[in-house]
Amino acid sequence: MIYTIEKANLISEQLRKFTTGYTHHVVGHFSNIEFWMNEVIVALKAIDEHRNRFGNIYDAQKKWTEEHGTVVYDYCRICQGRCEFGDGKPTLPKLKFKKEKVDTRKELVNSAYYFLTRCYRIGLLTNEELKSQCDSIGTSIDPNDLR
Repeated sequence: MIYTIEKANLISEQLRKFTTGYTHHVVGHFSNIEFWMNEVIVALKAIDEHRNRFGNIYDAQKKWTEEHGTVVYDYCRICQGRCEFGDGKPTLPKLKFKKEKVDTRKELVNSAYYFLTRCYRIGLLTNEELKSQCDSIGTSIDPNDLR
């Protein structure tokens, strides 16, 4: 699992705990709302920019291996040494986890949204503050969630 997904999942898990906790616990976590919303925004940005960072990794590794003639021998299970049948070309990284990034992003936004709507319902956020917070994470408000 990539760091970007692990971090976002950890934040989502924390926000879910806050959302389903006792009201006095929610109030305590609300006192750090700027911190938590910043964590969400930074994690969303990391997910959104993952492809660019991966491109940098790929390009740097490719350039290095080409410029330095890097050779990587496969392991031979028979002689337990270098495999004489391998071509020696280093394997470049492959972009993975596309679906997981999409799902993780959605879950992170949902977890933040439900924490925010819980805070609204217990009177910690005004309509305007709720809208502003939801706008900051790119989500709208379902009026049915405010009851």
